Amino acid sequence: MEQDICLRCGGSMIHIGREQLQMGKYGWLIGSWGHLLSGALSVDIYCCQDCKKLEFYAVDPVEDPTNTIARVPCPHCGTLHELDDAKCPHCGKRLY
Repeated sequence: MEQDICLRCGGSMIHIGREQLQMGKYGWLIGSWGHLLSGALSVDIYCCQDCKKLEFYAVDPVEDPTNTIARVPCPHCGTLHELDDAKCPHCGKRLY
């Protein structure tokens, strides 16, 4: 994403790099173990030359974890399908 104008002051923005932001939470019971499984988000970082405001833009589209359904391979044909399918959408065989 190319951002040329600062949303705050109207100054010019420059691309200063791409970083990985760690996702997940730090819990009081398990500490930072949740970070191991949560992954990271790639972002482009832009900085305003006038007010030094930073803006972050996701490199890849972010999936909403509440709207995703687990996918599993079909035991007959091996293609991935949604976990709640009654029959495979590819080979048509009934799933157990």
